Amino acid sequence: MSDVFARAGAVILLAATLLSSACATQQDTIQQQKEQLQSLGATTRLIGQDWLAGRLSGTYTKTALEATFAQIEQQRATLAAKPAKLLDERAARLSQQAEELSRLVAHLLHDVQGADAAAARIRLAAIPILPDSR
Repeated sequence: MSDVFARAGAVILLAATLLSSACATQQDTIQQQKEQLQSLGATTRLIGQDWLAGRLSGTYTKTALEATFAQIEQQRATLAAKPAKLLDERAARLSQQAEELSRLVAHLLHDVQGADAAAARIRLAAIPILPDSR
């Protein structure tokens, strides 16, 4: 009888270990996606600031922002690939921030196209996700 309890305990321990590693993996994945989106936010800011300072042409800026937009959308799709993932509050928040960043980049592209520096400055101040200040 004690052998049955020992096996049951081992099975429970194994199940708990697998579940905790699965949670850690999801948390690690979410953290990686957060860092990638923060980097894309910083990239957006840098591109916009360089355009405003005259260090980048409008054509180069549009190309760089379009590439950034595509990467943001790729990250957003990864976050939403599994509906259950969005049940995690952190992943849901990241998905919302990624959507906001996508829209901001789309508006920024329009601002660059129209040479609207004032609107671009306002948008750059509103980037929803940037690297944490340390």
